[in-house]
Amino acid sequence: MTLIIDGKRLEGAEGTYPVHNPARPDEVVHEAPAASLGQLADAVAAARRAAPAWGGMSLDDRVAAVTALSEPLMAASGEAALLELLVREHGKAMVEATFEAFSPAGMAGVMPPLALDALAPVSDPNDPAAPLVTQEPFGVVGVILPFNWPLGVMALKVIPALVAGNTLVVKAPPSCPGAVLEVLARMAEALPPGVLNTVNSPGVELGEALVVHDGIDMVSFTGGGSTGRKVMAAAASRLRPVLLELGGNDAAVIAADVEITEALVDRLWDASMLTSGQVCMAIKRLYVPQEKERDFVDALVERAATVSVGDGLADGVTMGPVHTRRGQEFAEELISDAADRGATVHRPATVRAPDVEAGGYFVSPAIIEGAPRDSRAVREEQFTPLLPVLPYESLDDAVTQANSTEYGLCASIWSNDAALTDDVARRLEAGTVWINNHSIYASDFRAPFGGWKESGIGRELGPDGIVAYTRPRSIIRHELP
Repeated sequence: MTLIIDGKRLEGAEGTYPVHNPARPDEVVHEAPAASLGQLADAVAAARRAAPAWGGMSLDDRVAAVTALSEPLMAASGEAALLELLVREHGKAMVEATFEAFSPAGMAGVMPPLALDALAPVSDPNDPAAPLVTQEPFGVVGVILPFNWPLGVMALKVIPALVAGNTLVVKAPPSCPGAVLEVLARMAEALPPGVLNTVNSPGVELGEALVVHDGIDMVSFTGGGSTGRKVMAAAASRLRPVLLELGGNDAAVIAADVEITEALVDRLWDASMLTSGQVCMAIKRLYVPQEKERDFVDALVERAATVSVGDGLADGVTMGPVHTRRGQEFAEELISDAADRGATVHRPATVRAPDVEAGGYFVSPAIIEGAPRDSRAVREEQFTPLLPVLPYESLDDAVTQANSTEYGLCASIWSNDAALTDDVARRLEAGTVWINNHSIYASDFRAPFGGWKESGIGRELGPDGIVAYTRPRSIIRHELP
């Protein structure tokens, strides 16, 4: 794979570096291009040159151009080589890689038409003196992508920013850049040169330079809270706007009327364990009625016993490794802390022996019963395949526990009682609240997504996610004296 700058595919000026397979860490999946600071400057300059023409297009023409990206994106989503690359460099199971690879094409079909209303000029047609308010692009947007869903997160940033009239410089996630660089290159080849540019490097220096570059007008970042704070502080030195989608410690509240069925348990499992738990919007705390705690634990443990953990390309594997050695170590730290503090940890899943022998970063998923409220598995964002099951005495108690966190990304309430779900949904402190579902599979591209509290700033997806990449201009007309 290559970088793409000003419409040209380029090798990294700093050479290459190896990208390893989390399932077999000694295996080099590919050699990734390492961009230089000079190439970053070239990418920003190309984006600046392209910005006036791209931002000056009519909205209808820009919507058509971005919608047309769905064709190369759909073609890429079905390529076996691309899917295998994503599995090998990331670690996720093939079924998840297939879903993720399709998501950019889906967003390209759904998001651009929303811009026709979201970005339409606003004025009062009945008042000739009324101001005219337009939404104008920032210019050049710097985008920094995370490792966990590189293609999906790329699309939810790039597509709205493009349709809003911005040009972009996108930094790929260094530990799994291959698939996203290739897909971005194909998108760029369908656009005017310089509209979409990519950079990549193994370290943090390139991202730091991107955030503070004089040619960048806005920064969009998805990742951990500590890095998000650094991005915000660096951007503040230039008074540069930022869009930050950070971490979460999502709570799901199960009401007393909910029957425990196989379908319910499957939905809860997928909502908490997708991508080996490495999803910001995954269920990370499950609150259940005290009298049903035992039944929920048993049902989830039974579901865990059906899981095959291993290389995502192997037949029958339903959960891949976590992405890094540190992620594996962190998971075991949280699990050990809970056990040391009196919790019962259930880990009945099967981990494939050949993969363990290869030193892969595998974590057998854990259902944690009886974790103290202040244990690390409850208080911290886990980003690993573990789920504390926590009892509550009343719904008020459940809401209080759910809100007792510095995070506020997502939450959910589960019940057949519409009045109950509406009431609890309004009391849960989160930017997105689902009813009877949770996580990526429950998302809707038409709805704005973003966190409260320390889970981020700004919104992605929906009309708000398009407007986020614009700044308003007020035009106020007066007659000459």
